[in-house]
Amino acid sequence: MKKLIATFTFVLGLVALSFGQDASNTAMTEGADALQKSKSTGTYVYKMPNGTTDAEVTKAASYYKDFFTVSFDESTLEATVEITGEKQPSTQIMMRFLSGSGVSYVNVEGKDYDLQAFYTDHLK
Repeated sequence: MKKLIATFTFVLGLVALSFGQDASNTAMTEGADALQKSKSTGTYVYKMPNGTTDAEVTKAASYYKDFFTVSFDESTLEATVEITGEKQPSTQIMMRFLSGSGVSYVNVEGKDYDLQAFYTDHLK
């Protein structure tokens, strides 16, 4: 009986860990007000997850040159995305860029959103 309870507890712990979000794949925004302003200016700023490199960001951004440009400051981990194409498809494609850079979640004022929810709630 002890083995059964121990095994059940171990499996339950693994399941809980698998559903937990990892901070290493969460980008931060400057907040909801800044995102609202970004809709009109076409410039979005994200603090990328720790460990993100210039090479990763440059490679991910290279596929989307027709839609936006990305500058990345490796010391502050800030990626600045400037929309150059049509805004609506470019913001949708920006989600691909974030995903390609290793981002799974975007934090807005303390709340984490998966990329689809972030797009729907803050960029659309």
